[in-house]
Amino acid sequence: MNELLIKAYVKGLNGAERVHNYFKDERGVTAVEYAIVLAGVAAVVAVIFGRGGTVENLLKSIFSTVSEQVMSSITS
Repeated sequence: MNELLIKAYVKGLNGAERVHNYFKDERGVTAVEYAIVLAGVAAVVAVIFGRGGTVENLLKSIFSTVSEQVMSSITS
């Protein structure tokens, strides 16, 4: 009977230690931090390269200027 109680006690200690270690483990926190950074970067990229974004407006302006210059050189 004592041996059975000792085994149960040891298993209980192992289980409690595992639970304690689970809550102290910070590996998941790092993954969450990376996910937040990735979401921020994705938002910035979407604003810059998305429809109506900075890059699109810049390219439209450049091509419009080049097109106007080519048309004016053709007509003159």
